[in-house]
Amino acid sequence: MKIKTNEIEGFIRAPQTSVVLMYGPDVGLAAERAQTMVTGVLGPDPDPFRLAEPTAQAIAGDPALLMDEAAAISLTGGRRVVRVQRAGDATTAAFKAVLESRKGSKSAAEESLVIVEAGDLTPRSTMRKAFEAARSGTAVPCYVEDGYKLEAVIADALREAGHTADHGVTAFLAESLGSDRAITRRELEKLSLYVGPNAPVTVADAESCVGDSGAHVLDDAAFAAVLGDFSKLDRALARSEIEGTSPVTILRNLAKTLLRVQLASGIRDQGTSPRDAVAALRPPVFFKQRDQLVAALGRWNTLKLSKALGIVQEAEVACKTTGLPATAITARAALRITQAARQR
Repeated sequence: MKIKTNEIEGFIRAPQTSVVLMYGPDVGLAAERAQTMVTGVLGPDPDPFRLAEPTAQAIAGDPALLMDEAAAISLTGGRRVVRVQRAGDATTAAFKAVLESRKGSKSAAEESLVIVEAGDLTPRSTMRKAFEAARSGTAVPCYVEDGYKLEAVIADALREAGHTADHGVTAFLAESLGSDRAITRRELEKLSLYVGPNAPVTVADAESCVGDSGAHVLDDAAFAAVLGDFSKLDRALARSEIEGTSPVTILRNLAKTLLRVQLASGIRDQGTSPRDAVAALRPPVFFKQRDQLVAALGRWNTLKLSKALGIVQEAEVACKTTGLPATAITARAALRITQAARQR
């Protein structure tokens, strides 16, 4: 079955089904949620007789292996957990069999807990469809968090580590991190070590220590396009390719930036100054990007923004369906938007 976003945290603490699929682009968040569920059943120091971790490759080669592990009884007593990582549609048949076997069976808390982490699955994925259609299983989406939700995660992590944060710290970190929960956690741990035990965290500390360079390059590419800067765009796209950034990720970040400009444009068109329009955006714009957004408002109107967003959407579809080089498709779309920004 599907689960609503606002129900996920409650489900992780007290799952209503005993077969759970974690999927989505934030692999670190999926792993963190899976580990929370494992700890909820086995405790912080799990008994090896109660935890099985068969590989997806082994299950694909022998689908009965998963059923055997799911039905096994612990030698030392207590509920068992079966955790499968990096699975895909090649293992769908094995998980379908487990889901089918648990229709109308005893309560979820009395059965072994089966967790599968499957990465970013499309709506056409056979694995995702199987879990969403089954009453005995739950599909839990794990999407990259942003805005206030990500800021709350960061603030909680800093507070748990014994730190207070100066004004602007969580906003900066939310802009710099967030592409993967595991990466975010590691960067915050590094920041905690950098400032020292119980020390306050300043923006300067965060800038000196935290570095999701991929996020900075993505923003450089997006703002170069919306500001009509061909040379800066060329450098940013080249760096993105060197760092192995997905072309679709570049397009989505460009679309996010265009949407921010569009929102500010709508506020401006109601009689507000460009700077006040940018200041009114929620979540608040990171202070280093405010001037860039204000400058972008001088180059874009509602019609041009709608066309630009259409270009990005068409490019993403082309990347996924045409078989043509996604890097070239993305570069062409970004260049078209850069050219549009230069046309007053």
